[in-house]
Amino acid sequence: MFLLKEIPDKKDIKTAVGDDRNIDPSSVSSVFCILKASSDMLVEVEKFFTEKNLSLSRYNALSILSSHSEGLFPYELADHMGISRATASSVIKGLESSGYVGAVKSGEDRRMKKITATKDGIAVYESSVSQFYTLLTQLFGTHNKKDVKIVNTAMKSISERVQNYKNNS
Repeated sequence: MFLLKEIPDKKDIKTAVGDDRNIDPSSVSSVFCILKASSDMLVEVEKFFTEKNLSLSRYNALSILSSHSEGLFPYELADHMGISRATASSVIKGLESSGYVGAVKSGEDRRMKKITATKDGIAVYESSVSQFYTLLTQLFGTHNKKDVKIVNTAMKSISERVQNYKNNS
């Protein structure tokens, strides 16, 4: 989580890096802006889900499971969510304790269990979707289609660069 109340401006960044040509102060400033906005939004998203006895991870799991009525193995849910199996296990346990998911034996291998959303889990998910999307719209605001396309293209490019960085590290 990015916790700076005030982010350094381009001038501060230039002063800090001196003549280092490997650093683009405009890019660094933009990254700080993205991190700050993302962190501020995430705080509000977490507040929203806390009021619903959920978390963003639990909501995401319910979203995925609601579209897989046959259920998913825990490792499949982890893969869909892009999280570790240990983290998925923790998310599943939290959802189970709330009665939002259950485990059913797999038809292929009776020793393995698939995770399915319960009626209560689907109801919580379905009642939250519209409210959650309303919150996101309020936080992001409404912009013309051209500006939204520019933001989406930039964010996708940044995500790809991060993935390339991770893959090459």
